[in-house]
Amino acid sequence: MKKKIHNQFRELSAFFFHPQLYCIASLLIINLISSISLGTISTTVLLRDSNAPLELANPNIPYVYRDIMVGTRLKIIVSSDTDEYWWGGSLGFETVPNPGLLTARGPENFGNWEGSCLPAAGTPAGVGPPSYLPEGFDMYPGSPQTISPGDWFVIDYNAMETGECNVAFYNYQIDEYAPLYYLSFSHVPSRDFNEDKIVNFEDYRILLDQWLASCSEPQWCDGADIDTDGFVDVMDLKLFCEFWLEETQ
Repeated sequence: MKKKIHNQFRELSAFFFHPQLYCIASLLIINLISSISLGTISTTVLLRDSNAPLELANPNIPYVYRDIMVGTRLKIIVSSDTDEYWWGGSLGFETVPNPGLLTARGPENFGNWEGSCLPAAGTPAGVGPPSYLPEGFDMYPGSPQTISPGDWFVIDYNAMETGECNVAFYNYQIDEYAPLYYLSFSHVPSRDFNEDKIVNFEDYRILLDQWLASCSEPQWCDGADIDTDGFVDVMDLKLFCEFWLEETQ
């Protein structure tokens, strides 16, 4: 009896672990995994009014963006390359206060900022208070039958003060408690001295009027002493030219 059982076990083992059958089974498993693999959820940072992408400080380092002036307004687009359901995520600050400000778009309806939900996110999509962050927004797509690939959510970002600011992006499908990455922004003093929303010859004239003047806080020669070293000189001119014709809102 024992010998019969042993022979049957050997026959079953030979069947299941036959090299050809093993390869076929492996391919079936790979195809199954591929068919249910999750799409990519990504973020894109654009200048709010022009829709131009904000450049990276270094093309080889993702998510770390070039300097922006105080007063610059951006928008962060959260997109998906698939129509598969997403468990949700969050954009926000891990510490407060910050030199940046995140805002959602109205109308606000019972804690849901409907204007930040784009059509591809389906219905009923939601943007609301964050679950784990002290400041920011949670995002959830609509029902699986209503979502489609494309831009799902938009959150606005405003550079309020000088300083460094990191916006954490959480993908709850990957990790509910740790950010997937940070969007890093560096805010520098505005070159739009007259606050007409563009850096142009009017601002250049203000800088020339303060040329070689001694400056002190808080005015710093109407902002012309950009590096706040106490004098308006060639270094300030160099810093000024870096943002020539750039707009703020």
